Amino acid sequence: MSDAREWRDWLALSLQQQPAGPPDGMGWQPLLPVSARQLYCRGDLEHLPELAYLLRSRARRWLARTAWHAARFGLAWPHGAVLMARGEADLLQQVLPADSGASPVLIQFGSPGPFQKVVVLSVSPAGRAWVSKVAFRPGADELLAGEASWLARLGQIAELKAYVPELARAGCLTSGRRFLTMPAASVLPSPAQLGPRHRRFLEHLCRASSSEWLWDEAPLRQRLHGRFLRLSESVASPLLAGPLEAWQRIDSELRGRVIPTCIGHGDFAPWNINRDAGAITVFDWEYAQDSATPLHDFFHFHCIQRVLVRRSRLRPRPLMALLQAGRSHLQAVLPAVDASLAQVAQMFRLYLLDTLSMYVEASGGVDARDQVVADCADCLGTLRLLHEPLAERAAGVIRDNGRWPLRRAANGDATVSIRPR
Repeated sequence: MSDAREWRDWLALSLQQQPAGPPDGMGWQPLLPVSARQLYCRGDLEHLPELAYLLRSRARRWLARTAWHAARFGLAWPHGAVLMARGEADLLQQVLPADSGASPVLIQFGSPGPFQKVVVLSVSPAGRAWVSKVAFRPGADELLAGEASWLARLGQIAELKAYVPELARAGCLTSGRRFLTMPAASVLPSPAQLGPRHRRFLEHLCRASSSEWLWDEAPLRQRLHGRFLRLSESVASPLLAGPLEAWQRIDSELRGRVIPTCIGHGDFAPWNINRDAGAITVFDWEYAQDSATPLHDFFHFHCIQRVLVRRSRLRPRPLMALLQAGRSHLQAVLPAVDASLAQVAQMFRLYLLDTLSMYVEASGGVDARDQVVADCADCLGTLRLLHEPLAERAAGVIRDNGRWPLRRAANGDATVSIRPR
């Protein structure tokens, strides 16, 4: 799909109020020489807005700045300038608080798919910035409604209020597409390493929402049971054989046992975190869940970077190191909880099964080329090697065999694959 076509589709599905806009509409300049996740800047600006609000990648910011300055010298690169009719611009203005005095200056398209969103940066004359998410596809409506609910809820918890963005406005456009708006956080990116500020946030999140459930009644179990039941009935893929077996095994192991759960962010990663002098702000709560293990976000922070940034596999020895680190984290966050290596390994399996099933179901099928899905299946296979006592494996008795084979024939990414921007 060309950039201009995607822009027209967005206007038609989300902002269109009349059949066609007048020729004197507001001009927007594309800033990236790529078609996916394009970034547009309003064409009449004298100064380039702060790109770091929307682009975390230095290389992408450099490309965007180069394109903006090229246009100032009359060079139309990249091609594809587009228009927004006055009525559409007025409607877009409605996603902002009435007294903000801000106007949209940057518009970025999210990853294509049924959950696609558009992110809008607006700036007031005084320089205050606002970030709005607008559903492009109908599938994004439920995600944005859920995120707005989470922001409102977490903002009422004293221990967490400082860590989450303020929900300034949320609702529906006349087209039915949902939106939410937040004051922009600091543009300083989070370090890639899990530091003291990350740990404090995870500790506050866990302790503020910790609960114990009989496994048979736990919302976590109900969620996973429903997903794997649907997948087993509708998706025929050799890639799912191992994960389905792993799910049946852990479901049987945990029957009759009490497990600790807490709120899970669902996509706790550096590109969803900003920092300032004293704390961090955690945004993108679209995939948050009430019932996750206390180590879900800890494991995700480490694993998602390894998959999407370093593109490396988790072999047995690093896996054991990750489990040991998870054990230390669990002991610090919930000292009363069983923090044996066996318990931590179970929490890692639940994290992998939760993540894999979410990606596969959201994608509408199994694609072995999706890096996150393939890695989750591979890690479950590696965990299957841990049939000897974990203490022996920690001492170095490890054989690297018995992985489930992954086919590499399909194409495309899972709909919800979140990548650094």
